[in-house]
Amino acid sequence: MTINPDKNHRILVIDDNKAIHDDFKKILGKGNAPDDLDAKEAAMFGAETPAIVLPEFELDSAFQGQEGLALIEKSLQEEYPYAMAFVDVRMPPGWDGVETTAQIWKKYPDLQVVICTAYSDYSWEEMLGKLGYSDRLVILKKPFDNIEVLQLAISLTEKWRLYHQAKLRLNDLEAMVHDRTAQLQKANSEMEKTNSELATANQLLKVATDRTRKMAEGALAASRTKSEFLANMSHEIRTPLNGVVGMVNLMLDTPLTPEQQDFARTIKISSDSLLGIINDILDFSKIEAGKMTFEQVNFDLREVVMNAVAVVMPRAQTKRLALTWSVDEQVPATIAGDPSRLRQILLNLLSNAVKFTEQGEVAVEVAPFGVTNGEVGLHFAVRDTGIGIPEEVQKNLFQSFTQADTSTTRRFGGTGLGLAISRKLVELMKGTIGVQSTPGQGTTFWFDLQFGGHATPVAPVAKTTIVSSPATESSSPLFHPKLIGVHVLFAEDNKINQIVGVRQLKKMGCVVELANNGLEVVEAWRRNRQPVILMDCQMPELDGYEATKKIRALEKELHLPPTQIIALTAAAMQGDREFCLASGMDYYLSKPVEEAALRSTLEKAVSSMPAKPPGPPPAHPENLTH
Repeated sequence: MTINPDKNHRILVIDDNKAIHDDFKKILGKGNAPDDLDAKEAAMFGAETPAIVLPEFELDSAFQGQEGLALIEKSLQEEYPYAMAFVDVRMPPGWDGVETTAQIWKKYPDLQVVICTAYSDYSWEEMLGKLGYSDRLVILKKPFDNIEVLQLAISLTEKWRLYHQAKLRLNDLEAMVHDRTAQLQKANSEMEKTNSELATANQLLKVATDRTRKMAEGALAASRTKSEFLANMSHEIRTPLNGVVGMVNLMLDTPLTPEQQDFARTIKISSDSLLGIINDILDFSKIEAGKMTFEQVNFDLREVVMNAVAVVMPRAQTKRLALTWSVDEQVPATIAGDPSRLRQILLNLLSNAVKFTEQGEVAVEVAPFGVTNGEVGLHFAVRDTGIGIPEEVQKNLFQSFTQADTSTTRRFGGTGLGLAISRKLVELMKGTIGVQSTPGQGTTFWFDLQFGGHATPVAPVAKTTIVSSPATESSSPLFHPKLIGVHVLFAEDNKINQIVGVRQLKKMGCVVELANNGLEVVEAWRRNRQPVILMDCQMPELDGYEATKKIRALEKELHLPPTQIIALTAAAMQGDREFCLASGMDYYLSKPVEEAALRSTLEKAVSSMPAKPPGPPPAHPENLTH
């Protein structure tokens, strides 16, 4: 059977209820699109409507299991099979959904099946007992959500497409191998004197074929699970890590004995290291998948360098290192590029320099090297007096998961991804990166990049921090003037993160009302019209995205100024920020949230508020956390 997987979005719905078929056609039929609330909101506030292109599904209906099997067999004969099927469990008087699925898989084992059930007829264990464990089976609990159905249709038809695409490629490869083997056998019969050489070639070819087949099968399996695994890993680790980071920061703002301060700082360093590893893995995955995006905005280079130095300052202080930075006076005051990616590269190189330097200094230097087509070329150098790197090791330093040797990993730790990520970022920004090092004397990592900007020189700027004793933790100000008395509605279902968030907000001077899910958020906002909402995205009853849409709809209906909504989520994959903003949120924070980032975002939100808060003052003070 010849199948074109790139053009198949064919779906079969098997259910004895015609209304269910109509529902699926509304969700998946031609012209399906998300709610037009985003478009109306965009028109009202002058923003662009995000373009969402969904596949056009071809739906067929069957009202009994036997009828569904007949359609499956017909589609196979026509070489135009279905990619997936939605199958109801209860369909009297014929086969039920489980029996229908078992019969279909005997004829067509590649079909992706979603069984729709309220768990009243079969338990999960009973279904597994009848059908066995399969990656082609998904259970959809009734009543189902439209978005959930759409996501399943998109994901499973794409999964079917990838499987058959890989299968076709594997068949092509096997055909090529078969042809080549036949040629070799013919040559073997014609030239007996080369029997030995041909036998050896056949053996090598067989080994290569087996290895290629295993690689293809591994790639196919990885394509099914990689994105889901990374998203789940990030979310499940960031949620408890937010509690750890938040609690230890709160602890460091309380009176502690020197020993307790040391314990707390150790926890903070460890949690920061864990977060760094998670971010490195996600960034590396984005780069490898070609999903890394870059901004082009005007920014202050000196501020970016200074901020990067400030991040590693505590570790340098602990090791009593001198930490310096300087920017040549010929470098323009403002340049155009991606400040976040530049800061990430500098942080990776600075972190390595501090990690591998036991005494002496670490320095950052920036100098221009020319202007081409209106762009300023800048040379960045991060120099240290650390252990140095042997010449034979330097050529492999920028490879993934690589350090100088295994003893370095045992002694200093790390994943070996930092330099690989820095190299890929520099190359994606059309720059070059390199290293110069002498063992025992130190190392200089450098990179060159082009930036847009005006060649307007400024006064020379240089800062040097010389550390003579380990740093001590200092408490942040008790209240922040812009935030004192600001009413914040805090939506969070995790109990530990509730404690952390409420205490952080109270410490900044905010008045806090707590909501445990999206329904409570909407109801609390109806009562008190809080000007700022800190919105968790994954919550029971109603998630943060839907809660935001309901609030935006109410604002439009009641002609109210927009509430400032800050997304607070453990989802940190590519596109999560854009999805939050597209849902109507104004700002995005990923967990774990540092107090400084939370404060800065709240201050931006407060600055964007109307002169007078919308709506009446809180009508139920007993619900507020003072």
